[in-house]
Amino acid sequence: MTKINHNRPSLRLLDNYIRELKSQQRQYSVPDASPRSSVINSGMPTVSEAAQAKILNMFEKADAYYRAFSNYLNSILPKAETSGRKKRATLKEKLDESKVSLTDSCVQIVLEAMREKIEGKTGVIKWLEWLQSEAQRTNDYGLYDILEIGVKPAFEKVETAIAGSALR
Repeated sequence: MTKINHNRPSLRLLDNYIRELKSQQRQYSVPDASPRSSVINSGMPTVSEAAQAKILNMFEKADAYYRAFSNYLNSILPKAETSGRKKRATLKEKLDESKVSLTDSCVQIVLEAMREKIEGKTGVIKWLEWLQSEAQRTNDYGLYDILEIGVKPAFEKVETAIAGSALR
């Protein structure tokens, strides 16, 4: 997301979160440095390196979703060019693919949270709670989209998979 449209607040917010996660990665990469507290500047809880990679992947998928959504919206506007209207079906497919991709990346985060819970850790769980409170605090629809399109269906997929394997 280096070439980000900074007029779009959701993308700017995600860019800030990515920057913060990368600063956490640098803290882990220094051998003698351990996180001084469980929270960095914006209140984002620290998470393991594996969780950081999955969260960064989720943010990349969210960025792809926002771009696909923007392109699709541009194709349905009344003043859209003829070539844009002709591409509408293709853009809708890309939007659907990016939505599935976002949900799949969130499944990985949910599985990481479950793994940590089994190990008695709470980093990813606290991070998910933080993401929800950030969405409410900032009233940012981009974060709400991540929660509604990615995290909520991810929990449902994992729950369904667990219920399905318990029946076997």
